[in-house]
Amino acid sequence: MALRSIQSTRELIKQLTSGVGAAPLPSSITKISMSYAVKGKNESAGAKHFLHETLPRMQYNNPNVVFELNKSTDPATKPVVTVHFGQRSKSIDIPRMQSDAIYEHIVSAHA
Repeated sequence: MALRSIQSTRELIKQLTSGVGAAPLPSSITKISMSYAVKGKNESAGAKHFLHETLPRMQYNNPNVVFELNKSTDPATKPVVTVHFGQRSKSIDIPRMQSDAIYEHIVSAHA
């Protein structure tokens, strides 16, 4: 069920605390940045799905992590997620990647 179509608060809390992205992230992750194209090719389709379905769960379950979104009107913009660990960071190219795979790459980025 899409998070946007939920009617009651109880149902919303249930959806935010279960499913992909509902687990706490490793404590070493301090910030997650995502850049993607708003319009254009389908390379950002997985990033947009991640934004609407998985990211709200991650934000709810990880209040100490800063989440930053960079939307671009340039259709040539490649979707990228950058995971920050204090002074270090790791960029992950996510073109044409499904939202579940994006989440798995973020969780495994600290290794």
